[in-house]
Amino acid sequence: METRIDFENIEQKLETALDSKEFKSLAEKVNKATRIYIIGNGGLHYVASHAATDMTRLIPGKTISSFDSVGFITSNANDHPYDLLFLRWLETITLDTDSEETLVIGMSCSGKSKNILNALEWADNKGMDTFMISGKSSGTLPETVEELDLNCSYFHTVEVMSLMLCYDLVHRTGNRCPSINQEIKRKHGE
Repeated sequence: METRIDFENIEQKLETALDSKEFKSLAEKVNKATRIYIIGNGGLHYVASHAATDMTRLIPGKTISSFDSVGFITSNANDHPYDLLFLRWLETITLDTDSEETLVIGMSCSGKSKNILNALEWADNKGMDTFMISGKSSGTLPETVEELDLNCSYFHTVEVMSLMLCYDLVHRTGNRCPSINQEIKRKHGE
């Protein structure tokens, strides 16, 4: 008997998320922003990094960043608590940023990651647009920070869905993800 990983009926969960008023609001915020920062811990850190890379490449006119500096992590870990990690990074990287054109997207499987919650609250207080994608509702975010609760039981489902949502945001900005065949033809003329 073959055992398969449980993705919790991911296609249905994805459709529910894509049709939600919260995700539609996130799409509006992405369309409005010129600078977007995406933050996450663990597996969602790499989802945030991957999403920022492809969204920057596929959405012209926007700067999309994720937190990829091991040096910054270790130097801050020496002087500040971990729950301030992303807040400290945002303080540093947004010094010359117009708050009204900035969006900070936090990702947390549990919805309870203190470093993500602190960064979103800080950005919200600075007048930046904010949004949380979570596997479970945080229950503690200020009302001004919108949240899309994916209602998942497993980390892997949240991580895969979060990346899928980011690719959908590319399309909701009027852009497209190229197909493999299009890229082969473009690169090799086949």
